Amino acid sequence: MNWQFQTAAPDALMLVLEERIDIHVNRAIQRLARELADHAAVQEVVPSYHTLLIYYDVLEVNEKQLRHLLEPVVKALLAAPEDVTPQQSSLHTIAVCYHPEVAADIEAVAAATELSVAAVAELHSGTTYHVYALGFAPGFAYLGDVPEQLRLPRHSTPRQKVPKGSVAIAGQQTAIYPRTSPGGWQLIGRALQWPELQAGDRVRFKPMSLEEFRRMNDQESSNG
Repeated sequence: MNWQFQTAAPDALMLVLEERIDIHVNRAIQRLARELADHAAVQEVVPSYHTLLIYYDVLEVNEKQLRHLLEPVVKALLAAPEDVTPQQSSLHTIAVCYHPEVAADIEAVAAATELSVAAVAELHSGTTYHVYALGFAPGFAYLGDVPEQLRLPRHSTPRQKVPKGSVAIAGQQTAIYPRTSPGGWQLIGRALQWPELQAGDRVRFKPMSLEEFRRMNDQESSNG
């Protein structure tokens, strides 16, 4: 796998792998993040899709020295077989309602993909997703990969207000909006409860009926 170091800041080095949204590339980034986080010369690591931002203490080491220290570690890790164990990758199941009443774009998505609403829900919930990265807003996790048939672009004009818990798709990615906020993704469902996701986790969506959604929502409202 191709890789390179790039200067990111006076106290940060960027490790860059192949520039694409790919589960194997991202798993390599997650693996490197786990290993390099404990390196004596490293203060903090921030993983993303295909990059790893590495902060270091400039009073202890300079960039040239850091590159020299980390290069053999990176080469060894990338040469080793991919290894994802349950301890490294938590699996979460999240209940989602795909009914048009709570999923503003699912009928349009169904029409654009020449599928029924039920088929859209079945396709979306029939995949195990990988958490590629966290960003955009606190708690917003980018998940992939969406089935080919459902890969639609985001809206050209974002909504000013996307409800909290909205499950959405854009290209090969899907996500849950962790709070009410602006957003331009296609809204195909709504979740009421979900865990705090971490990069490298796996996610499955479990369809629930509108009646179940309403019942859970009423329970949450009464408890809150």
